[in-house]
Amino acid sequence: MFKSLLESIFPSVMKHPSDPPTVPSPPSQPNQRVTGSTWKVRPMDHPVSAPWKLGVSSTDAAKLLGGYQPAAMEDRWMCRSDGPDPQGNIVVHVYRSWTGDEHLQIKARLSNLDDGTATRNNTVEAARVPPADITEIVWDASSGVSECEAKTLATMICKGVLGCELEMSPEKPL
Repeated sequence: MFKSLLESIFPSVMKHPSDPPTVPSPPSQPNQRVTGSTWKVRPMDHPVSAPWKLGVSSTDAAKLLGGYQPAAMEDRWMCRSDGPDPQGNIVVHVYRSWTGDEHLQIKARLSNLDDGTATRNNTVEAARVPPADITEIVWDASSGVSECEAKTLATMICKGVLGCELEMSPEKPL
């Protein structure tokens, strides 16, 4: 029983190298944008921010806009986005699924914003979403996480939960 408890809390530590990787459940409707309207969430207590210049492909920008709705108890994160506003700004909110605590905000700006058809009727049409630049990261200072750790966590969540690649978009100089 103790081993199963440890595995549920620290799955990567308890896994054997031969075990298949754990993949989060895919969204039920991949083109449907997650609104989080039924989530009970709490904002960060002590938000701090840092600039972050990271290019994002149009495919990854669509995934950031789409968000992630947890499908099972094992899904530890939930993500939703606000925007884009008329200037193309979006904010991706990242919450712990069990507590509803907001852990991160990833701020980005879409380039060459169209007439809004990329996100019409709460759907995300990936073919119409332009590339984006991540401009800023916000995290909770009371968590004791450094800027570098916050960026690493955000990257891991973007890749592991949202399915973003990010490899083709290195961090840009400030």
